[in-house]
Amino acid sequence: MDQLIFYDTETSSLRELNFVQAIQIGSILTNSSLEQIDSFSTLCSPLPWTLVTPKALLINKKKEIFDTEITHYQMIKSTYDKWSSWSSSGEAVFISYNGMRFDEEVMRRQFYWNLFDPYITNTNGNSRLDLYLKMYVVGFFYKDIFPIPEKNNQISLKLEHFAELFKMNTQNAHDALEDCEYLKELLSQIKSRLPNFYNEMITTTSKQDLFDHLLVNEVNYLSSYIPSNKTLRSMPFTILAGAEAVNQTIIFNLTNDPNLYFDLTFQELRDLIDNRAESPFRTIGINRTIPSISAQTLEQDNILPSENYLYLQRAKQLRNNPDFIFKVNEIFIDKEKPIYQNSYNEEQIYSGGFPNQINRDRMKNFHSAHSLTDKLSIADSFDDDRHRDFAIRICAQEHPSEIANKYLQHCNALVKSRFSEDGPWPDAKKYLKEGETLLTQLTNPDEKKLVKLAINSIESSRN
Repeated sequence: MDQLIFYDTETSSLRELNFVQAIQIGSILTNSSLEQIDSFSTLCSPLPWTLVTPKALLINKKKEIFDTEITHYQMIKSTYDKWSSWSSSGEAVFISYNGMRFDEEVMRRQFYWNLFDPYITNTNGNSRLDLYLKMYVVGFFYKDIFPIPEKNNQISLKLEHFAELFKMNTQNAHDALEDCEYLKELLSQIKSRLPNFYNEMITTTSKQDLFDHLLVNEVNYLSSYIPSNKTLRSMPFTILAGAEAVNQTIIFNLTNDPNLYFDLTFQELRDLIDNRAESPFRTIGINRTIPSISAQTLEQDNILPSENYLYLQRAKQLRNNPDFIFKVNEIFIDKEKPIYQNSYNEEQIYSGGFPNQINRDRMKNFHSAHSLTDKLSIADSFDDDRHRDFAIRICAQEHPSEIANKYLQHCNALVKSRFSEDGPWPDAKKYLKEGETLLTQLTNPDEKKLVKLAINSIESSRN
């Protein structure tokens, strides 16, 4: 690990993930010692077919998006070029806060829509770390030695609340670059206060490294956060896997006695696994950050649970029963569901398949082409409808006064459907109502102006 890249996004909406547009992207590059090397921040105008919700604008306050001439394509290209440059000299860890659920998924879609590699953060030696998930572990095991924010007598894991604890100015919270500063400081605090946990965390960001770590360490603890009552809990587990790392691996909850399950028939075991409430088995994705910590690290920090000896014995019993592990894996493989084919191009980042080499070459040629004629020629040559559609959208963004009418009609039809028809995208009527409700609740004139901007943007797109 040579470089750390902290990043954050501000977006057009807080929901409807497949249709969320990034309107600002912030990034900070540091070395492994957390010394800053470079930073980058850019924002763009909303796409014509993107709905900016009143609540999202109220949070991020990015009213400048309605005045800038920077297009979405230009913002994403500059971000992709910057991240590629930063990670070209060695392995980089891309660090986000709640990225696995939101920012990472948003950025993958922005790259996908703009004909760039969506997986830049976890390919070519790069890996990912969602620090938000790791704070589950910190909050549960290290709350006595690491400050955890409280709001209304309940814990809060919001990044800005950690920033407040560290005496940082949070006036510009929800600015993408400012949030990167908070994120960098949070990681720095973990490194200085919890060096053993930091070392485990930063050395297990890749799928293979995490898998090897879970395999070597027979007992690990998986933390979780319950939003309804803002509490944390933790579960001891061991993985039930072979020697090869796959995206999903099976774990066993070690609070259960494995001897109760060894003699079950295949069908009895399958019925148990199907009953999720009673099952000691579950899967975790090791191609992403998981909120875990090893018993070894807890022992180094003198906070190992007293029951760990029992958990270790149970883990060994499981590890010494390869036939049972094989049986469990067979059941889970048999249960795998087919990939759902989504209807709209924006949704098909995972279900539509990877581009072949010919289309990847076309994408590179598209980005390097200088004239609209050349870009449209490449766009028409794509044999994947998704890529052809996205290329036409980009051409319409970049050359609105030059592009032929048939392509403009294609994009105008897209705008009409997204603002007047029902679908999986943000509902214009719903968000207009949300805006009107907010106007009756807010007293701050600046906040009211932001909501009115969002309302006006929606209404003008519907007309």
